[in-house]
Amino acid sequence: MSPTAGPGDDSVESIMPIGTAADELVGHVDNADERALQAFFAAHHLPPCRLLWDPQEVDLKEEVLQYVLEFWQQRRRADGLLPRSAIDPVALRRALGYIMLLDVIDGGSDFRYRLYGTIIAERTGFDWTGRCLSEMAAQVPTGIFYAAVYRSVMRRRQPIYTISGSPHHVAATWWSRLILPVADPDREGEIGGFLVGNCPGEWRLPREAEEPGRGQVVL
Repeated sequence: MSPTAGPGDDSVESIMPIGTAADELVGHVDNADERALQAFFAAHHLPPCRLLWDPQEVDLKEEVLQYVLEFWQQRRRADGLLPRSAIDPVALRRALGYIMLLDVIDGGSDFRYRLYGTIIAERTGFDWTGRCLSEMAAQVPTGIFYAAVYRSVMRRRQPIYTISGSPHHVAATWWSRLILPVADPDREGEIGGFLVGNCPGEWRLPREAEEPGRGQVVL
């Protein structure tokens, strides 16, 4: 994917605010109201999403996500947050290509990709490391949904498992995400970021017309 605002373009005029658009979805994500979210996805010609709060290993079909969940469960604090210092690349090496690390900006007004896994970048066609989610949301509607999910995790302080369709220019029909809250090292008890396992679904040629029945997600 080649965003309109490329890596060398930091013009704020090219960035669409994600506040209002994402806020409209947060309540639906809070309640895992897939029916209410369906209108958003249908408007953008995407299949319905699936959501599951506080998933357990048995709920996850992807081995790599099971591994990431176990990593988080073994290292989280009593308040349910993973210390940032506990994120060990060596311990996560089996999953590194599927890992995203995000930082919360200004209480959730935006999110920055600290790390964007190599396998994820390969399938999307762009490495978002160091970039902000607002930049993605300016390009594709799924960025707005992702922002709503991250804000909802900040509110509920629980992990969430989501499956959602991709725009046609991405070489993955859908993405399965496990989003796990990470503690803010400077603000006691606050969420400062996320450890995310992100697995691509069925491969497809980017920008191809989607065949009837393809892109459906199953949880």
